[in-house]
Amino acid sequence: MKKIYIIVLAVLLCLIVLFFYFKDEKVYTFKEYSPSGKLIGTNEYVIRNGNSIQHGKFVNYNERGIKIAEGNFVNNEPNGKSIYYFDNGKIESVHYRKNSKVTEESIFYNSDGLIRKYIMYNDIGEAKFIIDFDGKTVKKYDGYATYPVNQYKIEKEKKYEIHTRDTLKVGDVIKYEYLLANIPNAKRTFKIETEGIDNSKVKRTITKEVPTRIVVEEVLTKKGLNRIKAITQYTFNDNVTRVKNDTVTFDVNVK
Repeated sequence: MKKIYIIVLAVLLCLIVLFFYFKDEKVYTFKEYSPSGKLIGTNEYVIRNGNSIQHGKFVNYNERGIKIAEGNFVNNEPNGKSIYYFDNGKIESVHYRKNSKVTEESIFYNSDGLIRKYIMYNDIGEAKFIIDFDGKTVKKYDGYATYPVNQYKIEKEKKYEIHTRDTLKVGDVIKYEYLLANIPNAKRTFKIETEGIDNSKVKRTITKEVPTRIVVEEVLTKKGLNRIKAITQYTFNDNVTRVKNDTVTFDVNVK
């Protein structure tokens, strides 16, 4: 019995060592040089199953040694904030990437350092809101600054899409999400309301996820038709552009 216990303990210790070995992967740095010998890039990577996987920070430089791009990779895919620079070192654009195919948000600058364009994309990388600036003044905008994405009922750890014809009961928890544009040169306010109830008594949790996602969970408290409204207001700093008000609604039937 004692031998079996020792063997089991040894196996467990080996598994723990292996777990931490693969969890804490060693990060290497690959340096790239131009034909003239100038450093033009550094890329962090890890080794998995004999293959090098780009995983970590990357930085690119021009021939003069000025940084022209930086960002992050996860498992060979760009992920998170990537920044690109003009050759003079000023920011040209900032992109928040989900992967190589989907960008979530972009900000473009002119050579004077002023924002010239902002774009918010949906979950498959389609531009859903675009705003152009002339200096700090809004030139034009188009699309949906408040964009609904997922509206789900939580039930036994599974998700079921809500349709207006579905019927739920008081006490059920629903989860729904929006994409909210982070419009530059503007102040944003956002709130959720259900018509016909005291919203101060609703158990509702609102969570922000970078860069544009808002996740809402709430407990249903009212029988009958529940009309849930997301109300967003943008007040622009240029004192010229009108206040932009967005209201998005969806209905839930409750027993």
